[in-house]
Amino acid sequence: MTVGDQHLNAADVVHGGALFTLADLVFAVASNSRGRLALGINVSISYLQAARAGTLTAEAREVACNPKLATYTMEVRDSDATLVALAQGTVYRKDTPLPVA
Repeated sequence: MTVGDQHLNAADVVHGGALFTLADLVFAVASNSRGRLALGINVSISYLQAARAGTLTAEAREVACNPKLATYTMEVRDSDATLVALAQGTVYRKDTPLPVA
């Protein structure tokens, strides 16, 4: 995500909601990558460092997966690879296959 003025809050740092949205996006991609519909049931995030400009990247890692629940960690980093936010989320894995686009 390229940081623009629309991402900044009153303190001129990237709004927590923008960081959460980026983390949530990679969470969704990772948790649905097994071809079954996965729906978030819990997410928490810690904001570790202010981001002000540049490009933010996010990566999700699967920590545990069983037939009904799976847990992921998500990292958001700035252009210097500094960890800006760390999130953890759990999904409920349905038996529903993902639709083919």
